[in-house]
Amino acid sequence: MKNILVIGATGPQGGPVAEKLIAAGFNTRVMVRDETKAAPLAAKGAEVVTGDLTDAASVAAAMAGQDGVFLLISFFSGQFDQARNVIDAAKAAGVQKIVWNATGPIPEVKLGHPSMDLRNDIYNALKDSGIAFVALQPTTYMENFLIPAIAQEVAEKDVLPYPMPEAVNCQWISHQEAANYVVTAFQDDKRDQVALDIAGPEKLNGPEIAARFGKALGREITFRPMPPAEFAKAISFGGNEDAIVGHYQSIFDHPEMMTTDVDTAATLVALPSEQVSIEDFAKLYSAAFTRA
Repeated sequence: MKNILVIGATGPQGGPVAEKLIAAGFNTRVMVRDETKAAPLAAKGAEVVTGDLTDAASVAAAMAGQDGVFLLISFFSGQFDQARNVIDAAKAAGVQKIVWNATGPIPEVKLGHPSMDLRNDIYNALKDSGIAFVALQPTTYMENFLIPAIAQEVAEKDVLPYPMPEAVNCQWISHQEAANYVVTAFQDDKRDQVALDIAGPEKLNGPEIAARFGKALGREITFRPMPPAEFAKAISFGGNEDAIVGHYQSIFDHPEMMTTDVDTAATLVALPSEQVSIEDFAKLYSAAFTRA
């Protein structure tokens, strides 16, 4: 398997995937709506093609000649037809494997939560396609701490805010680590259909995360449960504040929704990957969390 099409390569999750595939020696094609945004990837060796997930013809054209596809659909604004177009085009093109970052857990049944139900629909469509796939289910991303409103509060007030109650105990993961799993999945010769939970090496609650930040930054950091409405205003785009508030309010009401218990040792046997700790992450991005 040498030719890989990357969907979402100009985003914060897809970008590291494209970069790591190029570094690993894959012929990497990226489908984007705006070629100028993919210029850095083109400079590193990516083939850039234009297309839109809502346009089946452009997806089919981008799929031609590809052995594998990396699929990523937005959690809050994604649509099933976008995934449907990719899966149909992959089947028609004889693609050998799809690696799908589901952006979180895939529910076994419909829950009445639009974004979660989307994952269920995509998973079932992948199974029905007959194409080999690896569905990666990451826990919460460390990069969420780089959201300007969050990073600024760490830098200016020594407070780490996040929209979750202290009762949540979560194994966080970085974009870089998730991308490592994608590359390993494409390097793996197995052609089955599998879903894997992926997570970082530590299971922490909010105050414990703040303590790790404090150790990395050399000063005391405290944790603040951030109200969902405040968080929604900090990240909202496209008029989706209600969906964001609803999702995170559910976490406050039901902390078990975000609490994780991933057997990382078993996952690493299936897909070996270099892991990143919260402390390592805070050190790596220390400039973002430090007052100018």
